[in-house]
Amino acid sequence: MTPELAKEILGAISKNVSGYWIARKNFFCGHWLKKGGQYPDYVIRLVRRGRARFPCQSVHEQIAVDGLVGHLKNPLLHYSYDTIAEYWRNANAYIALQAQELSTQKLAVTPVTWFVYNAVKPTVTFFLLFFRHKGFMDSYWGFLFALFSALHHPLAYMKYVKDTR
Repeated sequence: MTPELAKEILGAISKNVSGYWIARKNFFCGHWLKKGGQYPDYVIRLVRRGRARFPCQSVHEQIAVDGLVGHLKNPLLHYSYDTIAEYWRNANAYIALQAQELSTQKLAVTPVTWFVYNAVKPTVTFFLLFFRHKGFMDSYWGFLFALFSALHHPLAYMKYVKDTR
């Protein structure tokens, strides 16, 4: 947390607001990702006790807040993965959760779903992160982030297929 955000939080907690959106400044392997949909990455991270809950989702849960939600100006520094190896260790857990969601949906294993999860979804994800959201402006690290994010779809699908056989 930056000193500026800490000061802003101290001023915000006295207001009649149930929670606050904070822009997360995401770092990937030590590099700030300014583009690729990674900044500003608004998340609710400051909530009044008893005014928030987590809806039951397995991947990327968002806090549900009862009451008024404001915005803070200063970003929250988010150092998610220091190395590529650390990224894949954590990604494996998310991929397992995605495979579990496919199982819950009882996704049919067909040539069409194979094509969708191994070609369409990864291509769309990469295109959105790298081109539409300008991940290319983060150079090599933006490329890796878009590529790794795209690979979640086929890896989750392959795990789902393996686990259902």
